[in-house]
Amino acid sequence: MATQPDWDKVASALRGAKRVALACHEKPDGDAVGSLLALSLVLRRLGAETYPTWSAATVEAVAPYAWLPGKDHLVQVSDMPPDVPVFVAVDCGAAERLGELEEIARRAPCLINIDHHPGNDDFGHLNVVAPAASSTAELVASLAEALGVELDQDIATCLYVGVVTDTGRFQYTNSSPHTLRLAASLLEHGVPAPTIAQELFESAPFGLLKLVGRLLERATLYETERFVYSWLQRADLDETGVTPQETDGLIDAIRSTRAADVAALFKQQLDGSYRVSLRSKGPSVGVIARARGGGGHELAAGFTAVDVEGTAEEIRAHLAHSARDDARDPRADRSEPSTGL
Repeated sequence: MATQPDWDKVASALRGAKRVALACHEKPDGDAVGSLLALSLVLRRLGAETYPTWSAATVEAVAPYAWLPGKDHLVQVSDMPPDVPVFVAVDCGAAERLGELEEIARRAPCLINIDHHPGNDDFGHLNVVAPAASSTAELVASLAEALGVELDQDIATCLYVGVVTDTGRFQYTNSSPHTLRLAASLLEHGVPAPTIAQELFESAPFGLLKLVGRLLERATLYETERFVYSWLQRADLDETGVTPQETDGLIDAIRSTRAADVAALFKQQLDGSYRVSLRSKGPSVGVIARARGGGGHELAAGFTAVDVEGTAEEIRAHLAHSARDDARDPRADRSEPSTGL
């Protein structure tokens, strides 16, 4: 990571900082929360006062991340000092993903952007953006080393959560040899891997099982395009007692079929629109999301849509068109697609 142009400047800025605001993207996932709390703990070891948070009406580490070390340091957006000298955005593919914190970030004399999403527009004064990294947690681990902070169990646990979630338990193609070596080194600091696996992947509320039943019942497959999709409405969550945060991994329930290479899950939001999560075993879904104002990785991306059937048809048509282009291109790779995010 030291090859990043701003790497040394970022390390220098953080090494001398006394007050640092940190924020991840709205509706944070495991990598966002883990990276945020890990970097906060690292900077506190250097003597800095930190203000970790994200854009939300109430900031709290909810299940399955409510037990993470460093959660007690989280601050509400309303309590964020407006004049922090250093603001660090972690795991944000674009500045607008900071939500209402974007304005504070833009005002900071030093805005640092640490991320691994393709398409990041380098919105910081200093940027460490490495799409080849498995996770932002991987970058934070390298940054801790550059800052001379030796990892302890708490920091390593937060980092491990970031790595294990963004690699899909090390089954995605972003699980490089470096990533696995990092995971092994984190375990050497006493990270409770079995407990983390249970908390993250085996602690679903009973209502979630009912919700998965609805999701699978509605699943629709386009066999020719190898595309499957399903949807959830707000009423489904109300009737099963499941929170929006607890639905993050549900796309895996439909993407696991061998009959499809691309999966989409439509989740209705409070304003009636749908948040569309895309996953792929080969074809790029990042290009689909970016064309519709979203973003993410090539094999895992998302965007917002106003309806289900019309948008699903657009995705199907895009995949059909791409398949025809590949068939006409003698250079197209027709090997078996690898499992992806």
